[in-house]
Amino acid sequence: MLNIRIDNPELERSIKQTFGEDNGSLVKAFAEFIQQQRIKQDIGVSIEQLDASEKIPLGKAIADIRTKYE
Repeated sequence: MLNIRIDNPELERSIKQTFGEDNGSLVKAFAEFIQQQRIKQDIGVSIEQLDASEKIPLGKAIADIRTKYE
């Protein structure tokens, strides 16, 4: 289990205003945020690979992504 401490009163108020006491929705939103960050990182790596001329066929790239995030 992971506990996160928020030391920013403005952020804490915003979270409470958005989610109230609905911890389930907060956890779901946080999980979606983390997955989006992972996807952004993967895209960044892909761009770096393209810049370095490390190319793979588009079909393989899409299949690899689908496998990773399904």
